[in-house]
Amino acid sequence: MSTELAVLTQFGTMMKAVSERTPKRRTVLFFGRETFCDNSKYLFLHMVERCKDAEVIWVSTETHLIERLRENQLPCFDLTENYDRSVDLLLHAAVAVFCVNPSQSLVGNLPLFSCLSGAVHIQLWHGVSVKKLLLQLLPYLSTQDETFLRPVSWATRADYVLSTSPELDVYWHHVFGARTLLRGGYPRNDVIRRPATAGEMIDAVMPESAQKALASSRRKVLLVPTWQRGKNTVLSDAKFLVRLMTYARKHDLEIFYKVHPLYVYQAQPAGKQVDHLHILHAGVDVYPYLSQFDALITDYSSIMFDFLLTGKPVLTLDIRHGDHQLFEPDYSLLPGDEDFRYLFTLDNLGEILSEALNADTKQAGRQALAGRLFPECEASPALHDKILKILDEKCRESSTFAVE
Repeated sequence: MSTELAVLTQFGTMMKAVSERTPKRRTVLFFGRETFCDNSKYLFLHMVERCKDAEVIWVSTETHLIERLRENQLPCFDLTENYDRSVDLLLHAAVAVFCVNPSQSLVGNLPLFSCLSGAVHIQLWHGVSVKKLLLQLLPYLSTQDETFLRPVSWATRADYVLSTSPELDVYWHHVFGARTLLRGGYPRNDVIRRPATAGEMIDAVMPESAQKALASSRRKVLLVPTWQRGKNTVLSDAKFLVRLMTYARKHDLEIFYKVHPLYVYQAQPAGKQVDHLHILHAGVDVYPYLSQFDALITDYSSIMFDFLLTGKPVLTLDIRHGDHQLFEPDYSLLPGDEDFRYLFTLDNLGEILSEALNADTKQAGRQALAGRLFPECEASPALHDKILKILDEKCRESSTFAVE
């Protein structure tokens, strides 16, 4: 262990002890990605508008994000502005809500994470998955790798984990080791069924050319490669994009390529590069637009399951076992069969896309799986009530003591 890491670990241990003894305020902190998106965003906006007896704050190390939230008069806190004030806020918070790994939200800062040790951690996560995650990866990846072990140890600190369906409860328990699951839908899916509010459109603005294409009468396809753990699929191959765009030009389709959020700080092409192709920045929130697409193409991104709620076709890369990572994709993690998706390869992409767009026969399979994965209706109101109950319990526990 390096000297720097040893010092941080010791400091984190002290902060943990202090946090666990610090009385808690009626404060709910929300953490998210590098931009304003995903489940934390939608639940945060719901609670800010309706929660009158608790302080609800968005917390981030992303100064530009904080500036945008301040411009929209939303309660937020920049962890980079003043360290002592940051520590005070985190130490006194009763509830911390995450939608990605806390290590990502807190940029791996152990002392700051330790300041939340006394808070209740609620993990919304970011989608139903055909990936083995966190504790399920222990047989496949080395715990000697700190970049793997730290995220696992931080995320599995969660006291409550959101599970959208009874059929996914065992999966989420195995992923996080959580003893308590919260039943509810994904807050980000609420906007699929209704128009977005002004707050929900923060960080959801597309380039002007993409907006015009989205408003056109031409059919629109969303292309969403998943994040690969060091091993790409054919969706990252130039041959695939050339073949897709050749088909798009021939059949007058608009293709929207959504870069994965984890690549937010990597160099990316901007705007419209070629006819019928629109590159959407990694930081753009696409959920307000999902219902406007006619089909979704992915290798195995979790967005495919949320897209089921639109009723539109889903195309996934035909990956045979052993041809990719040993631990993903694994469709046996899902309930039911796989009759909800169209399987494609580089060679038959055009044929399968034509079938999905023009002779769709998988509506029943998609509807059935959507009903099993997302039996709950509007997510945010129910989660709002559950979080307030957790907040009440934590504050009551924090203020209770005995005299003998």
